[in-house]
Amino acid sequence: MKIRNFLLISIIFIFLIVVILIGIINYGINKEAYYESEPYHCYYSISVTGLSNKEVNGTTMIMTPIPASKEGKFFTPHKRKHDFMQWLYYELHQVPEKDREYGPHLRNMTETFDSRYMAQGKWVNFIAETEKGPMLCFRTNETWLEDINFGASFVADHSDIFDPINNGSSILFPIENISNTSSVPYGDYTKYATNPTYDTYVYLSNNLKGGENISFELFLEALNDPTVPEKYFGQYNNIVFARVNDTGFVKVQAILAQTVPYVNSTGEINSSGALDSQYAHDYWDNKTSHVVNGTSRRTG
Repeated sequence: MKIRNFLLISIIFIFLIVVILIGIINYGINKEAYYESEPYHCYYSISVTGLSNKEVNGTTMIMTPIPASKEGKFFTPHKRKHDFMQWLYYELHQVPEKDREYGPHLRNMTETFDSRYMAQGKWVNFIAETEKGPMLCFRTNETWLEDINFGASFVADHSDIFDPINNGSSILFPIENISNTSSVPYGDYTKYATNPTYDTYVYLSNNLKGGENISFELFLEALNDPTVPEKYFGQYNNIVFARVNDTGFVKVQAILAQTVPYVNSTGEINSSGALDSQYAHDYWDNKTSHVVNGTSRRTG
C-alpha cells in the first residue's frame, strides 16, 4: 500500500512539474508574441504588384520608402525589463544576452529590415543609401519576376501620434513638400486639423521600362504608449498608394492620418484613418495614380 501511495505521489509530482514547465514556456512565448502591447509598436507592410510573370534581363531593383524621421534618422529600440518568469524562460532556452536585453521584437533597423530573403521571387531586401536618403531595396537576379509582399513589426523609441512629422516619429521617408496643415486643440495636446500629405519616392530599375503599371501599396501603422489615459491612446497610419509606369526615382504622394482616441466611447475601435481617406478611395476608384508630375497611366 505504501509503495502504491508513493508511486501515486511521484506521478502527481512529476505531472505538476511538467505543467509548471509548460506554463513557463507558454508564458515566455506569449509574452514575446504579444509585442503589440509594447509602447510604440509599429507595423510596416509592402505590396508591389504587377511584377508577377514579367520577364526581364539582368538584376531587378525595387526601392520603397522606409520608416524614419523626416530627417532620415532611424529609431533606437528602448530597453525592456523582464520579470522572474521571463528570466527563467530565457535561462531554460539559453536565449542570447543580446536578445534578453531587447527581446526578439525590439530590434534595430538593420536587424528588422536588412539582409532578409524572400523565397517567393527570390528577393533579397536591404537598407540602401541613395541620393534621396535611406530607402528599403528589394533585389533579385531572377528572369521571371514575382510580386513583392513584405511585412515587419518593430518597436520604436517613441511615437508622437499628435505631431509625428515634426517630433521625430517614424514616417515613410524620404519626405518632401509637406502640405500646410494647421493644428486643433485636443485635451492637453494638439492634433492635425486635416490629414497631411507630402511627396516621397519609389524606385524601379531600368529593366522594367516599357511595361505595364506597377502598383505600390505601402502601409505604416504606429501606436503610442497603451498605458497613457484612454483619451490620449491612439495611432497614426501613413500610406503610399501609387501606380507607376516609369523607371528610376519616381516621385509619389503620401498621406498621414491620426486616430485618437483609438477606442471610442462605446468601446469600439475607431475605424477612421488613412485607409478611409479620399486619397485611398481615389486610388481604389482609379481616379489617380498618385504619381507627382508623372506620366503613369490610369488603369481601367
